[in-house]
Order: sequence, then C-alpha cells, then structure tokens
Amino acid sequence: MNRFRLLEHTADMGIEAEGESLPALFQQAALGLRQILTSCQEIQSREEIILELTAQDQVELLVNWLGELLYLLEVHRFLPASFEVLAINGQSLKARVKGENWVPGRHVLEREIKAITYHQAEVEATDHGWRAQVFVDL
Repeated sequence: MNRFRLLEHTADMGIEAEGESLPALFQQAALGLRQILTSCQEIQSREEIILELTAQDQVELLVNWLGELLYLLEVHRFLPASFEVLAINGQSLKARVKGENWVPGRHVLEREIKAITYHQAEVEATDHGWRAQVFVDL
C-alpha cells in the first residue's frame, strides 16, 4: 500500500510520505517521486543498481536519495520499478533500485523535474513511525 501523497505548490510539487520505519519512509518518498514523473505501471525490473549515499542529516539524505534517482533518469535514462532500502541511519543509505531504460512511446514521462529542493523539507519521527515532506522544482 502506498503511503504518500502529492502536494501542490506554485511552480513546485511536493511529496508527503509516511512509513513505519525509516527504510519504508524512504521507499515511499521514492514511489512519490516516480509518481510525479510518470503514472506508467509497465516498468520492468530488468536491471539492478546499488546506491550508496552519505549526508549530514536525515533531511539531506532524503534530498540526496531523491536527487540520485532523478540523476539516474536524466543521465542514464534509467526508470525505476522498485526500491529496497538495504541499510539506513541518519547519515548514510544503501539501496537496491530495480528498473529498466526509459523507452519513448512505451514509458510516458509526464513532468520534467529540475531539482529536488530543501524548501520545507523535513524528516521526523512520529508516534506511528516516520513522516517526511520534500518539494521538487518543476
């Protein structure tokens, strides 16, 4: 079950995500990012990429995580099908991303994202797990 929702903002769009754990939270944020990019459900898990990231804190880690996923699409034309956070703490993340190369006509990209922003970005523990919010510049 998806536990994210998209937020409207002037020239931006946001993701508000929830997860019972920090790995689940980062997975939901990634699903939200993919939903902003495409509603395509026909993405195959043909390739696997392992990502390892570091940051100063959880907010920077979230921005870096989503930024790296955006980089994979923009530079390598890699469209993610699934995300598995293998290890995470407040300053590092290791994840497995499965997907395939973007094929025009088969995969429709609905929006172009310029950047993942720090504007109103937050990651916080709640009574029910974790919650995050992040905005992207369209």
